[in-house]
Amino acid sequence: MMQTKYLLALSLSLGLSIGSGFAQTVFTVGKEAVSKAEFLSWYQKNNSQDLKYDKTSLENFANLYALYKMKVMEADVLQLDTIPEMRSDIDMYRAQLAKNYVADKSVLEKLVKEAYDRKKLERKVAHIMLNGYGDAADNANRTKLDSLATAINSGKITFEAAAKQYSSDKGTAVHGGSLGYINAFQTPYDFENVAYTTAVGALSKPFKSPYGYHLLKVIAERPSIGTVEVAQILLATDGKDNNELLQKIELAKKIKQEAQSGVAFASLVKQYSDDEYSKDKEGLIAPITAGSTDELVEQAVLALKKPGDISEPLVTNYGVHVFKLLAKKDLESFEAQKPALQAKVEQSRTEVLKSQNISVAKKDIGFKEHDAALGQLIETIDQGDFGKDKKLGDYPQLKAVMFEIGAHKYTQQDFLSYVKTLTQGRLNGRKEDAFRELYRVYSEKQILDAQMKNLEKNSPEFKKLAGEYRNGVLIFDMMDKNIWSRANKDTLGLRTFYEKNANKYTWNPGFTGVVFQSKNHEALQQILSALQAGASVADALTKIQTPSNSEKVYQQTGRFDFEHVGKVDKKLIVAQKPIGIYPDGNQGEVVILADEVYTTPVKKTFAEARDQVVDEYQKELEKQWETKLKQKYPLKINTSVLTSMVK
Repeated sequence: MMQTKYLLALSLSLGLSIGSGFAQTVFTVGKEAVSKAEFLSWYQKNNSQDLKYDKTSLENFANLYALYKMKVMEADVLQLDTIPEMRSDIDMYRAQLAKNYVADKSVLEKLVKEAYDRKKLERKVAHIMLNGYGDAADNANRTKLDSLATAINSGKITFEAAAKQYSSDKGTAVHGGSLGYINAFQTPYDFENVAYTTAVGALSKPFKSPYGYHLLKVIAERPSIGTVEVAQILLATDGKDNNELLQKIELAKKIKQEAQSGVAFASLVKQYSDDEYSKDKEGLIAPITAGSTDELVEQAVLALKKPGDISEPLVTNYGVHVFKLLAKKDLESFEAQKPALQAKVEQSRTEVLKSQNISVAKKDIGFKEHDAALGQLIETIDQGDFGKDKKLGDYPQLKAVMFEIGAHKYTQQDFLSYVKTLTQGRLNGRKEDAFRELYRVYSEKQILDAQMKNLEKNSPEFKKLAGEYRNGVLIFDMMDKNIWSRANKDTLGLRTFYEKNANKYTWNPGFTGVVFQSKNHEALQQILSALQAGASVADALTKIQTPSNSEKVYQQTGRFDFEHVGKVDKKLIVAQKPIGIYPDGNQGEVVILADEVYTTPVKKTFAEARDQVVDEYQKELEKQWETKLKQKYPLKINTSVLTSMVK
């Protein structure tokens, strides 16, 4: 999405295109002609909410559209699109726009459908994880997991025992590596993929995720449990006193009996529960879905069949729980879930989407990779070029082609030149890691650039919109330099403009002081009484004590026109005399304490009028600039063609 600062400049530019010249000309500006077809197309688009074909509306739009054309022409004459900062902004928006055209929608649709299918079938998994950093650690972890898989498959050790002994994930190791049931989006995508492509009862091959290397076992599969809503009573324990635990279990049994005998569960929650998060909500806890809570809690809740059923006491690390089933909801249909799933895919699987779209793009643009070239480059580069105060050296011998896009060949020298520009030759870390990542970024950039070139050739819509974005960026820059920033910085010009128009900048009759506003009548009465007794404003505010009414009191201090408190008779406003309580015209009330009262208009100082002066000075500068543009790029309206469009 484009940044807000360009919206003003683009308000006319969106959708505007150059006339083909084959039809009747509505007007010429400079040397450019605007056809009747072009004019009508964008007149209709820009006036869609109030479309009129009267002469005044058509003439106004012709002048407005012509002014836009003049600004674009001026930007072209100044060659603003060659300035690096402008070029960078334009390229950024073109790339942003291109995403809507180059992304293969089928890739997103496939991932969304895959996520839903995985939500329908939940898988119970366990894993052994070994973590570490670098190639040596990766190789050692992969070898260790291969060895453990062989031992598990041969019966020399159980998966659970291996997890307890070797897994780096201590949270699951104590449970034999069990993660319980999972479905889509609950683990990294690499992990999820293995969990859903490994057969039930089988071990995966060792694989890598962002957290380390894993060996995974799929224990079971079940249909989605949907969403389960429950309320709970928690009897907290410290986990150290066994006698206390036994007492809490007996209490939980008593609570269950009371609930089953008809005592309201909500009243039992209020009486017994130690859970500060759910106690004030009648025991309601977050809805339970696969993998969202402790496996023991999930099992206890799923054992409840009908709304109103009460669970047996369950002991966890938090204490003793008693659950009441409120409702069970099945997984919604694909159509109902699709918008939320798509948002999750786009948010959490950005790299997956990008990778799959790049794969599609490679086929579309004729990408051909020479795999050996990257390995040769990495082997040749000296690790001594990396580190503090070091710079990447020159390697003229590296000339091999790394990949091709169509007829264009990208060599090792092209890649090294890109690296030096991007990093200023300063690199850190292991050379293999650094160069493989830099190569990925470089090759993907060339692929996306090639896609964009194809877009401009094959998609008139993209070419038009990209041009409009470009025009908007350039027009904004000109208006900022000629009007907005200039007006703020031109102190002498502002002062001169103020003095020339000083009589315009006045305070209306009113007062200086404090206005208290609120819907809390009692609080305002307390403030008024305190002020009338001689308390300061600060002290008066401390007198507010209205526990039954939480409405805030708002204090405004400054200069006010009488219209600001229009519901109050201005004759009642007297200096140093607190008055109230009066309606404010907005369902609230006010108390007023005036310091001084002004019954006639008072001239504003430059400092007081500055914001207004800046606004009007900007309008004056814009008018002057537009006058120069109109002189430089004369407008000639073909009145007969314009009036032919009147309906």
